[in-house]
Amino acid sequence: MEKHVYDEKNGLSYTLCGDCYLPDLVLNEEEPTYGKYGMLRKQFLKEYRPIRYQNLLLSGKLTAHLNQIDQEVTEQVEVLMKQMAEKTGRERKLKEAGSDEVG
Repeated sequence: MEKHVYDEKNGLSYTLCGDCYLPDLVLNEEEPTYGKYGMLRKQFLKEYRPIRYQNLLLSGKLTAHLNQIDQEVTEQVEVLMKQMAEKTGRERKLKEAGSDEVG
């Protein structure tokens, strides 16, 4: 039996230990930099998508996924906040203009 084998289906390497092959699990995750939205995503995955959570965790991609989600959602929130501020500013101007015409 070979000492090391590679499974192309799941992308994992295995090492022979005794009579069975054990996966070579190496966590090469990036540094966690995620904030509120990354933590919310992690909690969601744990509660509602446990298989996806386990796959990301075991493949070493969980932190990268959470960092990416946090960055994307933070950018979306910033865009929405700008849009809301612009809309609020326009509405105030319309109200001020309307009150000037009435008075």
